Amino acid sequence: MMKLAVWQGAGVPDDLDATVAEVARVAEMAAGQGADLLVFPEGFLTGYHIPGLAAGDLPGVEDALAEIGRLAARTRLTLVMGTHLDAPEGLRNAAVVFSADGAELGRYHKRALFGGWEQATFRPGAGTLRFDCGGLRVGVAICYDVEFPELIRTEAQAGCDLVVVPTALMAPHDRIARQVVPVRAMENQIFVAYANRSGHEPGLDFVGLSCICGPEGEILTRAGEGAELLLAKIDRATIIRARAEACYVDDLRALEEAGR
Repeated sequence: MMKLAVWQGAGVPDDLDATVAEVARVAEMAAGQGADLLVFPEGFLTGYHIPGLAAGDLPGVEDALAEIGRLAARTRLTLVMGTHLDAPEGLRNAAVVFSADGAELGRYHKRALFGGWEQATFRPGAGTLRFDCGGLRVGVAICYDVEFPELIRTEAQAGCDLVVVPTALMAPHDRIARQVVPVRAMENQIFVAYANRSGHEPGLDFVGLSCICGPEGEILTRAGEGAELLLAKIDRATIIRARAEACYVDDLRALEEAGR
C-alpha cells in the first residue's frame, strides 16, 4: 500500500527561491498526511509557458533541484518535480525524480511535444523513466504524452502499477482531464495520477482538474480549478482484482503472439 499525493498549483514566477519555499510547504503538508510519493505539475519549478525561452535563460535551476533533493530527504518523500532544463544537448521539458533519501533517481524528458511553442523550444525525449516506491513500479509521462495510448501501454507492459503525469493542461482542453486520463487507467488496468497546474500564465488559462484514477477507470479523487492537494491510497491488490477476469496487457500479448 502506498499513499500518493498530487499537488495542483503553481510556483512563483521568476523567483526560484520562493518556488522552492512553496515546494517545501507542500512537501511538509503531504508528509504530515502520510504521503509516500508527491507529484508536482509540469514546469512547476521554472514556470511552464515562457515565451522566447532560450539556452542560458534558466540560471539557478540545478541549485534549486539540489535543494529539492534535500527537501525530499528531510520529509522522507519520493518526489517528482516538473521543470524545464538547460541541458547540453538543448532545452528539455522534464520531470526530475528524487528518492526519499534525497538521491536523484532520474530525469524524464517529455517525448510528445505539444504545439508550436513547445516544438520550437524543446528537444523531445527518447526514453522512459521508471522507479520503485512503496512496493509499486512507477512510470513517468508528461502532459501530452498521456494522450497517446501507445506510450502508456508501454508502461503497463513494462510492469508499471502507476504512471504519474505532471501536466500543464490549459483551456479549452479540459476533456483530456475529464475523459482521456480515466480511460488510460482503465485500458491498462493501472493507476494514473495527473498533476495539473492552476492559475494563469501569458496567454494560457490552466483548467486544474488534477486527478488520481484507478484501474477500472474510477476517479479516486479530483481537484477543482484552484490550488489543492490530492491524496489517495494505491494498492496493487486493486490491479490484481481488476485483471482477475480479463487482463488487457496479457491478452494483447497473446493476440500478438498468435499473429492476430
